[in-house]
Amino acid sequence: MNLAVPTVLPFLFRLASNPQVPVQSGLLHLLVSIAGFSEPIGGRNEAMVRLLSSDSDHPEREQCRAMFAENASVVAMLAEDLPRPGDRANLRQAAGLV
Repeated sequence: MNLAVPTVLPFLFRLASNPQVPVQSGLLHLLVSIAGFSEPIGGRNEAMVRLLSSDSDHPEREQCRAMFAENASVVAMLAEDLPRPGDRANLRQAAGLV
């Protein structure tokens, strides 16, 4: 994940929540991907640490989780626009709503 992602998340939330944005569905799927990559990775899951490194090596993961949580009301609304239950759950989890 790029270090700039936490900075642009508020803008992505606003764009994805605007139905007049032509690429709205693509932005929703991008947010789902970012939510997945921002999941905490601890030392208990050694395989994931080897693959993606630990959270201490990537502070942007925690920063993304903080931005999802800070914008939880918008994230909850965006999750409702997703057709797949798993994607809705991923967004809600990233915002700390589950």
